[in-house]
Amino acid sequence: MRGLFVVTLLVAAGVLQADEMRRYDGYQLINVYPTEAQVDFVVEQSGDVELDFWYEGRDRFDILVPPHKVDNFKADMASKGIVFKVAEQDIQTLIDVEQLEMKQRKSARGQVFNYDDFNTLEDIFTELDSMVARCPPGMECDLIVIGQSYQGRDIKGLRMRGPGQNRKAIWTDATIHAREWLATATLLKIMKHLVDDYNDLQVAALLQKYDFYLLPVVNPDGYSYTHTNERLWRKNRTPNAGSTCLGTDLNRNYDQMWGNAGASTNPCSDTYRGATPGSEPETVVTQGALRQLGPSLIFSMHIHTYGHLWLIPWGSVTNTGACNYAADHAQMMVVANAGANAVQSTWNIQTWARGNSCDTIYPASGITMDYSKGLGGVFFTVTPELRGTNFIIAATNIEPSFREVWNGFAATQHAIDP
Repeated sequence: MRGLFVVTLLVAAGVLQADEMRRYDGYQLINVYPTEAQVDFVVEQSGDVELDFWYEGRDRFDILVPPHKVDNFKADMASKGIVFKVAEQDIQTLIDVEQLEMKQRKSARGQVFNYDDFNTLEDIFTELDSMVARCPPGMECDLIVIGQSYQGRDIKGLRMRGPGQNRKAIWTDATIHAREWLATATLLKIMKHLVDDYNDLQVAALLQKYDFYLLPVVNPDGYSYTHTNERLWRKNRTPNAGSTCLGTDLNRNYDQMWGNAGASTNPCSDTYRGATPGSEPETVVTQGALRQLGPSLIFSMHIHTYGHLWLIPWGSVTNTGACNYAADHAQMMVVANAGANAVQSTWNIQTWARGNSCDTIYPASGITMDYSKGLGGVFFTVTPELRGTNFIIAATNIEPSFREVWNGFAATQHAIDP
């Protein structure tokens, strides 16, 4: 495996700075509850790139609506008899509180990085150095750089390896969508648990059997941009030919059923699929790593927010528009149920839906999870959509999110390889 990665220390990359962050004054987050007969009308609204669909599930849609469209949007819903409610009157208020509280916590604790807070990319990279220095006895820890982003930032993570040959491995990544800060923080806590709690019986058993590839931010340009310029940015930061709109949705760009369904051809859309399959540098290097590692992986986990969901392949549809199901769907569901049930049992909250991604929420093609299974050859791949009803979520959710996802992570391993 030594030929797979360039193992290196972080080379500091330039970070865009802004005079001030983009503001979302008057933007309302509206929960929409269509009947089955009304769903198509709601989905049609996603063609308006000014409407930001935060969540699409069988229970509801969460849509961020700009102030100049709020009245018309509500009137359109009412004209069709569609039930809706305003979940947040002013999303900027949430962002202001989040930013202020982050500054206050950082000032009070007198340290930069904290596992129970949301951290900048640079501070995360510094902490990765510290993780390597704290490597558990008997393990070898390396910083890994699988490649660079469009703006030249490292796509960086931690590799933990044990002694012996032909060891199986587990891959976990997060933050392909830049604004999903809880995903980043949750994976960092998982990494800390593996590094620091090696005397824990569950952790010790995992370290004895498996190697780990852990990448907390696979969209570093976008994630950095959410800290400096635009808190709700989702895509990467690549320019698009013929458009003033930047960025591709990396989780629609993978070369597996690319462009099949649930992805936009409009560069201004948050679900823009890119000009061609695997067109983005972040996608290219992740695909390469997953293809090479795939035969050794017992499972891969790709962490997102939000929705209390435990999703498995496929996200694509057939020629008739029906959801695609893998030939081994029933076998995967045994594992999925084990993981989702373990998540739920953490706090005894029965809220986590699980199953085929297309059928459980909505069609989405060209996604990491499907690529990992389809072309990486990994039997079980899963996308947790973490807790919360919003991308702006209190830092107090980091610890409970870690606890429940860790339980799902461990239960998944046990279900696959008891």
